[in-house]
Amino acid sequence: MSTPDGIRVGTASWTDPEFIKAGWYPDDVKNDAEGRLRYYASQFPMVEVNATFYALPRRSTVDGWAERTPDDFRFHVKANQVISGHAADPMRLPEPLRDLPYEADRRGRIRKPSRELRDAVIDAFVEVIAPLRPKMGAVLLQLPPHVASGPEQRAEIGRIIERLAPLRTAVEFRNASWAEPGEREAAVEMLGNRDAAWVCVDAPRVAAQSAMPPLVEVTTPALAYLRLHGRNADTWQGSRTVAERFDWQYSDEELGEWLDPVLDMAGAAQEVAVVFNNNHGDFALRSATRFTEMVRDRREPSS
Repeated sequence: MSTPDGIRVGTASWTDPEFIKAGWYPDDVKNDAEGRLRYYASQFPMVEVNATFYALPRRSTVDGWAERTPDDFRFHVKANQVISGHAADPMRLPEPLRDLPYEADRRGRIRKPSRELRDAVIDAFVEVIAPLRPKMGAVLLQLPPHVASGPEQRAEIGRIIERLAPLRTAVEFRNASWAEPGEREAAVEMLGNRDAAWVCVDAPRVAAQSAMPPLVEVTTPALAYLRLHGRNADTWQGSRTVAERFDWQYSDEELGEWLDPVLDMAGAAQEVAVVFNNNHGDFALRSATRFTEMVRDRREPSS
């Protein structure tokens, strides 16, 4: 299901329990981890790996991901939460890293990692995903909503990007301060200087600091990136589950709002990643399929 002009459409994860509950996977693979990835890769040309956000996988697991997908398949891999600055359970780190210094919150989670810990996790992360190198698109660095724009924040993000090199990084800002005049331009410059991608987002149109506006930026000629989270304003903040937060099925009209921007991105970058994260039931899968059809129809009109 590839599209013209280097546009690759897929979903955030292939292992989401919602996909299985919705019946998207055929009966002969729904209970088979290996079979699910093979089937997914037969339907879409790329995927985001979400599991790496929570814990570093075993090398054998990553070897399996590489082996079960076609040569031209693309993986975008989400950076571990210690790297991006989310609260993290230290027991989910490899044992040698658990004793490195950090500031803890009231629940004993890593609230602020030391530079030593963050760099150690970056190095372990890069090493464990090495089998995906021939199929790698970018490391997705999804920042916590509390990380606001500023010189210190830009400097640390730039340092993380450099530490992850030669892997390319795509950065998703989740605090609206990054879109403010002057701050947006500074972030674009910081990313462009490091060959990193700005992650464009589609999210609820609400007046919340955690809702980024639908900006379009291409900061590296190698990759443009769009993540679509749905537009459920009622569940965007304070939802009990991830599926509840992203409970939104895109209409053709809503998807059509992104056709021209994505095609413009394709004219400015070698590859465009379009990732649906509205993972409620099979909504993301259906949205990804429909958007692929719409791009094809625009580029390949019937005669």
